[in-house]
Amino acid sequence: MTDKKYILADGCQEILDEYVYEFIKNEEDALGGKIHIFDEIYKPILNKQGVQFINMSVGGERVAQVLYSATDKFRFWDAHKKLDVLNSELEAGCKSFLLCKTADDIDRAIEENKFAIVATLSGGKPLEGKPNLNLLSSLRSLYRMGLRGLQLTGNTRNRLADGVAQERTFGKLTGFGRQVVKEADRLGMLLDTAQLSDHGFFDLVELTNNPVIDSHSCAKAVYDHPQNLNDERIKKIAETGGVVALSFWASLVAGDKEMPTTEDLMNHVDHIVKLVGVDHVALGPNYSAYDTPVDREAVRGLGNLGPDYCKMDRLTPLMSEKYPGWIDGLWYGTRKSDFIEGANTHETYSLVIEALEKRGYDQEACRKILGENMIRVYKAVLK
Repeated sequence: MTDKKYILADGCQEILDEYVYEFIKNEEDALGGKIHIFDEIYKPILNKQGVQFINMSVGGERVAQVLYSATDKFRFWDAHKKLDVLNSELEAGCKSFLLCKTADDIDRAIEENKFAIVATLSGGKPLEGKPNLNLLSSLRSLYRMGLRGLQLTGNTRNRLADGVAQERTFGKLTGFGRQVVKEADRLGMLLDTAQLSDHGFFDLVELTNNPVIDSHSCAKAVYDHPQNLNDERIKKIAETGGVVALSFWASLVAGDKEMPTTEDLMNHVDHIVKLVGVDHVALGPNYSAYDTPVDREAVRGLGNLGPDYCKMDRLTPLMSEKYPGWIDGLWYGTRKSDFIEGANTHETYSLVIEALEKRGYDQEACRKILGENMIRVYKAVLK
């Protein structure tokens, strides 16, 4: 399953829609244990990726089922459904993975050579209640189903805080956002500061008692993109004992280039190691969970035209159908692949090992960057 020298972790992976869809199509047989959809769809992909620990998003600010809808009310139910799929597979006897709820679960999954999956949200919209009422019941309900990580925002604003596209508001956490952070601490959930505005970020780290992560950003000092982290934020994450998991998105790694490479990614690794040490770097590729059109410039209205017409693959994340290259007001560009050249999908993830070793990182440093740092922080927070 994994490289024998290293335990590989993926610090940011959205659950594959093809897995969820296949479960729904074959639900009766899957619930009865006649087939394990995880073994048929997901296990081969994760084996090719070589990972054993996956920080897996089961919902957030945008999900495939509501991309063409004007309403946010389905966000909670989408996360609920995806957690139900994982739990149902386990209850039906699937032995390939564990949905890790405690630090002991992580250790057991690794010892038994299973995939250690930690469920997280990539944005807090699923926690929002009625328009005039915010309650913590959604957070607790998802926690009981196995949710153990929480990214507060995407690029834009929700009822918890402002994202990086709203920096000019100087917005800290909302009252509800502060309640969510305190409750996440009480429950034992890891807080993820990715895409959170600077003012919201510093409000959060002053409020929490636990290490935090940023699951998929890069260093602003290496390439200046609004989603990337300035040195002050990187230092503060390190002070909490947390980690920065570097994104593989080309626009964040070296957006001025048409096709950045793993060598460009290594520049971000070098910078963070020099700034705060090797204990605070991890990897969060943020590979696409969606089958999307290969040529976004040429294809519009993909929701109606279908995969045969659009020539779909998983190399290109679904951004804006009407305005390709934009996400919530931030420009990410349009490329043949939105990921760095080389390690641009699950199947080529292991190329980053060669890049780290070529850059001169010894085996101990590689172990930390490739997996141990992310696993350490999760184990410190999960009760």
